[in-house]
Amino acid sequence: MSKPSKNGLSHYVERVMKEKHLSRRDVKLRSGGEITDSYVSGIISGSSKNLSVDKLKALARGLRVREIELIRVAFGLSDEGVPQHVADQSHNLLLLDISKKTVISNDIAEIVQEVIRLLPAERAIVLQYVKRLSRADSRFQRKRSSL
Repeated sequence: MSKPSKNGLSHYVERVMKEKHLSRRDVKLRSGGEITDSYVSGIISGSSKNLSVDKLKALARGLRVREIELIRVAFGLSDEGVPQHVADQSHNLLLLDISKKTVISNDIAEIVQEVIRLLPAERAIVLQYVKRLSRADSRFQRKRSSL
């Protein structure tokens, strides 16, 4: 999947709101005003773009659900498809901490989803490749700035 699953998220939010008898305004108030009722409406309709982790966390507070559960739904991940070491709470907190500093773009979300599915040895290879790519880019940037 290349982007957050709006269909899954839309159904999830709608279901939780029905189960808990919540209005969009209730969700807004429970989030501490960090999301608007129109934003909640956009998520339900699937029209919201660029869902940031901060907004998803605020939505989780508004719905009174676990943040990681909502983020998994938003990105089409399930507990069954996620390796145990990723499902581990400490890894989830690390991912959330990294993610809250930035808005996850579709390409980054796709990369993360693909890497999660890899075996540990395969991830090590990917990590080596990304580090080499980053070093090569740094060398290129230094050469360019010295011209």
